[in-house]
Amino acid sequence: MGKGGKAIVAKSLMSGSSSEMMTNTPKKFTWEEVKKHVTPEDAWVVHSNKVYDVSDWYEHPGGAVIFTHAGDNITDIFAAFHAQGSQAMMKRFYIGELIPESVTHKDQRQLDFEKGYRDLRAKLVMLGMFKSNKLFYVYKVMFNLGMWATALAMVYFS
Repeated sequence: MGKGGKAIVAKSLMSGSSSEMMTNTPKKFTWEEVKKHVTPEDAWVVHSNKVYDVSDWYEHPGGAVIFTHAGDNITDIFAAFHAQGSQAMMKRFYIGELIPESVTHKDQRQLDFEKGYRDLRAKLVMLGMFKSNKLFYVYKVMFNLGMWATALAMVYFS
């Protein structure tokens, strides 16, 4: 694991601001502050208005692709590529909260689109559309074996 959330803890310990850690009050960040952390060595991402420090996390299961979203909101892209339980793994990278009012680069049209997308995804999850059926995969394997056997028979009997 890379620095992740440990980076902020180490900085706080070195600066002697342990009172901030004792109060369990999450640190607040503006969108401008998050946008400054865009390199793999200093990468912050936002998920559901929570800020995460994923700096130097080259062990990310998806590889260095995580750094392409450094300094950005990963809420929707995270939902698209991760299972439901994956959010629990993010706790170790948590460093604070985003001040939602500081996000000024999105107009109402963009916010409405994001809300619509998230509502649609939630409905699809509730309907079970993202749950796989093992019988489907049995069918696919059997179908492919049948196609392979047909191809072999055609070659043999031609």
